[in-house]
Amino acid sequence: MTKSSFVIKCIVALIGCVAAAYVGQELLGGAALGWVVGGAVLGVTAGPFLQALVQWRKEKDAMRAKRL
Repeated sequence: MTKSSFVIKCIVALIGCVAAAYVGQELLGGAALGWVVGGAVLGVTAGPFLQALVQWRKEKDAMRAKRL
């Protein structure tokens, strides 16, 4: 994974967090539908970032295991 793709995923995740909060509270009034839509927005925007973090950690652990 390149550093630029990691940064882009991070920025998209941050924007998604703000968008989920806005959609859930302001547009849908914080009701159950707001929670569902906010969760979907978070899943779509933050999911790839979290998967990239897991992949990065696996690569780091594999490199550390090679050295030992």
